[in-house]
Amino acid sequence: MAELIINDCDITVSLSAVEKLEALHGNVTVSRSAVARVRTVPDGMVEVHGLRAPGTGLPGVIKVGTWRSREGKTFAVCHGRRPAIVLDLVGAPYNRLVVTLDDPGLAMRSLG
Repeated sequence: MAELIINDCDITVSLSAVEKLEALHGNVTVSRSAVARVRTVPDGMVEVHGLRAPGTGLPGVIKVGTWRSREGKTFAVCHGRRPAIVLDLVGAPYNRLVVTLDDPGLAMRSLG
């Protein structure tokens, strides 16, 4: 399962080896200054819209990779209909990061 690594300057979505294959992408790092809003949601899958390009998707089961829509690009690491953290970004390669976590509230408090 992906981990969110948070330090003073950056936030990294650290992917497992399997997730890197699923996403066809490596870890994603963004500057903390790019974060416009942080929130938790009960189901990360609901937050991921658009066309998968590239990545792996099976409705209700897995969404890992890049999704493109009119709203922009989302990088998602969602396994099942589980709680997730959503980071809305400005001035970053992605408009949003959506990551299912065991305790998204803990990650949110770390960003506060």
